[in-house]
Amino acid sequence: MSLLGASASTVAALPFNQDMVGGQPILGKVMRPKAEGSVPRGAEARYVGTKEDAVNLKNPVPASPASVASGERLFHSNCSPCHGRYIEGKYIAGAVSKYVPGPNLQAEFYKTKSDGHFFQFIHFGGMAIMPAYGYKFSINEHWDIVNYIRHIQGVGK
Repeated sequence: MSLLGASASTVAALPFNQDMVGGQPILGKVMRPKAEGSVPRGAEARYVGTKEDAVNLKNPVPASPASVASGERLFHSNCSPCHGRYIEGKYIAGAVSKYVPGPNLQAEFYKTKSDGHFFQFIHFGGMAIMPAYGYKFSINEHWDIVNYIRHIQGVGK
């Protein structure tokens, strides 16, 4: 008897046994590695360069009411569990902030950071805990969130 009471011959007969039972999974046998320096088709619209390049980006999206509202919606559904909520100018700690502390973005320290700084953290993730959202948001959605952050900071463009 072996895996969950099944005999070795039963496990060997299962179609997925190569990937799920025993040694190293079989991966990458069909696909070729991508050519060095290449960008997948369709990905160029999402390509922003390196983390270092992203810090120097300038926000091309005007801080219109629609952009700020979009950024607020995205922030509340993705960022507020750690970074908290900002209601009527007041900071309310996030639901998981006692376990996963996200900084209060209204702090003076963050008001002096560039728009590219926030874009870079949204796109590539933070130093240790913050996940990268580059795969999830469009480039304009990144900038909408930056516009919302600037709005709650009271920093005009």
